[in-house]
Amino acid sequence: MREVVLYVEDHPVNVLLMQTVFELRPELDLVVAIDGTSAMVAAARLRPSLLLLDLRLPDCHGTELLERMRQVPGWRDIPAIAVTAEAEFMPAGTTFCDVWHKPLRVPTLLSRLDRVIA
Repeated sequence: MREVVLYVEDHPVNVLLMQTVFELRPELDLVVAIDGTSAMVAAARLRPSLLLLDLRLPDCHGTELLERMRQVPGWRDIPAIAVTAEAEFMPAGTTFCDVWHKPLRVPTLLSRLDRVIA
């Protein structure tokens, strides 16, 4: 069974970049949600192996979305990574396990992705 990664991102260029990166990892299925509302709808039907959340979404902040996602049965222990241009963001006080700062560098992203999924 293929592993699913849920990526919540509203900027089309960032989505395109991540989709291109995931083409290099064909064993992973990338599912994209463009805002918190569509992410929660996806949560009703998915059991992802990893959450990638932008912080500045059109309808909520990524930390708020992650708190809501943690209430979904079985989602408490799914690794979650903040993907953000907020250089000063630190995950302390959240359940994010890491932060990937934009602009993303593909070799670094692949290495970090492989570590989290392993």
